[in-house]
Amino acid sequence: MNIKKRSDLESLELIHIFEYYDFPLFFISKDPTEKLYLNYYIEESEENIDKWLFSRISVTECKNLMEQRISVLDLLNKLNQRERLFHLFIDSSKTEPDMELNIEVVDANNFDYESFPEEDFYVEYDYVTNEKLTKVEEEILDSKFKLVLKDFQNSHDIGLDFLLDIFENFKKTMNEIAKDVGRSIVGDECSSEKINLRVDSLQPSSFGVWLKTESDDMFDVPEKLLSHLFEIIQNITTKNKKEIEELIFLDESYSIESIKSLKNMLTKVSDNNYTFKLEGNTKYNDDTKVVTFGEESYEKLDVLVNILQENSTSTSECIEVEGELTSVNIAYNQFRVSTTSIGDIKGKISPELFSDLKNKNIQFRVPSVIKARIRKEMITDLVEDTTKIKYELMSYIQPEE
Repeated sequence: MNIKKRSDLESLELIHIFEYYDFPLFFISKDPTEKLYLNYYIEESEENIDKWLFSRISVTECKNLMEQRISVLDLLNKLNQRERLFHLFIDSSKTEPDMELNIEVVDANNFDYESFPEEDFYVEYDYVTNEKLTKVEEEILDSKFKLVLKDFQNSHDIGLDFLLDIFENFKKTMNEIAKDVGRSIVGDECSSEKINLRVDSLQPSSFGVWLKTESDDMFDVPEKLLSHLFEIIQNITTKNKKEIEELIFLDESYSIESIKSLKNMLTKVSDNNYTFKLEGNTKYNDDTKVVTFGEESYEKLDVLVNILQENSTSTSECIEVEGELTSVNIAYNQFRVSTTSIGDIKGKISPELFSDLKNKNIQFRVPSVIKARIRKEMITDLVEDTTKIKYELMSYIQPEE
């Protein structure tokens, strides 16, 4: 939450007002960096002190609220469940710009049911634009869609290995997105059924094929995931890094796993100089929907790579092991220990211990029993989709002969 001082609050611009009585009671505001905030008045908790519900929201959440795709209570509950909802206390008698705001996250200890609306409702009017708000139906695509791969020369010739790689990555991407859609419908406990693809018919092109999604899922996840898939490719080709990060980490429309799978698939497309295109029709009014990832979009992969790099992780812990020291190579700074608890491990000697070995003429006995303190580092690289474990020998004890 970037709003910390009175001056931060005063810099916010009101862009949508849904309730008004002497002053705005329920509205959306925007800071100078285009971040959006929900503001919902609760009460005057003490003299001159007003209590509000306050939260950073995404562009998508604002759009869904404005288009009546999500109700006010559902949005507040979502923000609360994800620990993104705050109580903001504003003392009207104090106006110093640098004054720290009294703000606290809403949790089980301070949650008050009466601070939420007694009855659920949808926003109906925007007092900023003086426009009535109406429901916009969610665009759901039919389960049948067309996938087209086209090279720059349109040679109608495609390598089998490339084609199999694309389909493997495409199917993995679809199933990751299906999990995202399932979680948005039934919550984090969702275990979405696996999405299967069937070839409906072939079409003349470099490679074009009509496909159909199949699943036993009762929540129409296959059809909703197609809308989600078309949307995510469109967003990747049109939005900047900041906007895509908001969709992942704030709105949680897409998971890191979905972004990783999609990056892998689109990298195959760009590495082979192909254009990837999806074509479909909306389920209820048969409107055509087309999204394309081609040469003009290749550079957008850097955005996904940067996001994955920044969210790759490295964690470490010190562990105590016992076993047999089976080899040491001082020239290459390597050791190997056969432990009784985690099997064989190998790694490097820490710089401090390596210095002691040289300066204090300490020696290892090989093979021999050893008790060792080892630093274990686990590195998860989301770009390469790998997890590596590194071991560093910090100290050791070997019994006297």
